[in-house]
Amino acid sequence: MAGPDAVELRMLLGRVQRLSDDHWRLLSGPRMAMADHAWVGGASARGFASRVEDAERRLQAQLAKSVQLVRDKSNAPVL
Repeated sequence: MAGPDAVELRMLLGRVQRLSDDHWRLLSGPRMAMADHAWVGGASARGFASRVEDAERRLQAQLAKSVQLVRDKSNAPVL
């Protein structure tokens, strides 16, 4: 079975990039709200805010990795 051709990879890269762009700031609103003390739950609020920040970093890292993986594949020489 042959791998994806250059056109398919460019289309896939476009879809993955759009997905990344659409979701990059998904957790920015909740993170900023927590920074503005939207939830005054004491220590539990700080813990939740920390988890939101961590989730945002992990989400962005995975989105960037996905885009880079497809970009690398689309730049690889065809065998």
